[in-house]
Amino acid sequence: MTTTWYTSPAATAAARRMADADTVGDPACSMAAVGQPDPRLVPRISRIGIGHHGTYWCLVW
Repeated sequence: MTTTWYTSPAATAAARRMADADTVGDPACSMAAVGQPDPRLVPRISRIGIGHHGTYWCLVW
């Protein structure tokens, strides 16, 4: 299976909220990280939404 990565407005908004709060974690994120998320921790599924703000990342699947 090939995973399609796309920019998600919801994930981007969540990353912005995390950056503003200076904390990792948001209910919208399936996975949240400061710095690059480790792709080996992401399940092999068809679509994953990504968003970032500064060094904060949010992935949604």
